[in-house]
Amino acid sequence: MEKLIRLAIVGPADSAAIAYEVALERRDYLVPMVLAYEDASEVADILAQNMNEFDMWLFSGIVPYQRAVAVNSNQPLFYIPHTGSSLYRALLEILHTQKIVMESISFDTFSEKEIVETFKDTALPLPRIYANQYKGVVTAKEVTEWHYALWKNGKTDVAITCFLATYKNLQKLGVPVVRIWPTRCNIRTTLEFAIKSFEAQRVKGSQLAVQHIVIDDYGDIVRASSSYNVKKVELKLYEILVNYAHQLQGSVIMRGDGQFTLYSTRGILTEFTDEFTVMPILDEITRNVNAKVSGGIGFGLTAYAAEENSFAALGLGAGKGHWMVVTDEHTVIGPLSSRVHLKYSIRTNDHGLRQLADTLNISITTVNRLMAIIDKLEQNNLAADDLAMYLNITARSARRMLSNLVDKGFAKIEGEELVGKGRPRKIYKVLLKELVQSIK
Repeated sequence: MEKLIRLAIVGPADSAAIAYEVALERRDYLVPMVLAYEDASEVADILAQNMNEFDMWLFSGIVPYQRAVAVNSNQPLFYIPHTGSSLYRALLEILHTQKIVMESISFDTFSEKEIVETFKDTALPLPRIYANQYKGVVTAKEVTEWHYALWKNGKTDVAITCFLATYKNLQKLGVPVVRIWPTRCNIRTTLEFAIKSFEAQRVKGSQLAVQHIVIDDYGDIVRASSSYNVKKVELKLYEILVNYAHQLQGSVIMRGDGQFTLYSTRGILTEFTDEFTVMPILDEITRNVNAKVSGGIGFGLTAYAAEENSFAALGLGAGKGHWMVVTDEHTVIGPLSSRVHLKYSIRTNDHGLRQLADTLNISITTVNRLMAIIDKLEQNNLAADDLAMYLNITARSARRMLSNLVDKGFAKIEGEELVGKGRPRKIYKVLLKELVQSIK
C-alpha cells in the first residue's frame, strides 16, 4: 500500500474543522491536520514553519491559497472554491434566522454574475448588489472597510463575507453580516482532485496533465443564437470530452461559458496523442460541434505549474481552433494534428537569444519558432507564404520579417518561383550558420 498523504488543512478554525471532518472520510489516503489562523496574513508563517511536515496543503479559500502561492508555488497547493451553492445557506440565514430585508447586499469574493445566477436559481427577487471580486492578495481589513463604508452610507442592508476576521469586525461595528462557509460537496470534490493530482505526481511519467478547452468566439455565438442552441453545443462538446477523459483515465469539469478543464496524467496522454503530434478527438469535434474549439495542455511538477502552463498553451491556440502543449521545461508543441506542427522553446534567460531577438526586433519565442521551422523543413530556403503559414501571421508580415533578416545579414534572396498566376514569389535563403553564431 502507498504511504498515506499527510494533508495540512489551513483556514479559520470553523471552516477548517468542516474540511477536517470531510477529510476523515478518506482515511484510506489521508492523514489530515488542521492549522488554523485568525487572519489570512498568517499563512506565510504557517507555511514556513511546517513546510516539511506535510505532503499536500488544502486552503479554505482562494485568499489564503494566493498568499501561499506567493510564498511557495512548488508545494502541492489546493483550495476549496466558494461556488453559488455556498451562497444558498447565507441567503437562508438572512431570510429565516436573522429575518433581514434584502433590498441591498454587499458581497466579497463572488462575481456579480455568480450572485445574480444564484438568485435566479432560488427564484428570489434580485436585490441591489455590490460585489467585490478582488484580484490578487487582499487583506481582511480592506474588505471590512469596503463593506462598512457601504453600510454606513446607507447603501446596503447586510454584508455577506467569506472572511472570518471581516465577519467578526463587522459584527463589532454593528453591521448585519452573514458568513460564507465551504460546502461539504465542494470540499469532497477538491479532495478527490487533490488526491488524484498527488498520486499522479508520485510516479515519474505520471506527471499531472491539465487541459483547458474552450469554445472559440463563445460570446459571438451567444449573441447570434438562442440560449437553447448554445447549451446544445456545450453539452455535445461535454459528451465528447467525458468520453475523452474516460480514455485518459481522467476527469473533466464543465466551467460554464464554453469552458472545460480536464485532468489526467502525462504518461497516458503522451501515448494517446502519439508523442504530442495528433489530437484524435479533433475529427469528432469537427463533425459534431458547430463551433471551433481550442485546447491548451500543460504539464508541471505541481498542480499550480501544470495549470499555468495549460493557460499559456491555450493562449497560443485560442481563437484558432488549435490544440497546443506547454511542458514543464517551457517547450511549446503544436498545433496538434496540423501540418504546421512545431516544437520550440519559450525560454527567455538565454543572453544570445535575447540579443538576436532585439537585433531583429522580434520576440525570443519567434526566434525559436523560426529555428524550429528551418529544422522541420530540413532546408533553409523558404518563401514568405511558408513562413506566414507556420507563424500564423499575414504574408505581408512574413515578407517584412524576411526582409529584415536580409538587411541584418541573416538571409539573402535566392531566387524567384512562379506559383500559378500572378507575380512570382521570392525565395529566401536563411543563413543558418550566421544565425547560430549570433546566438552563441
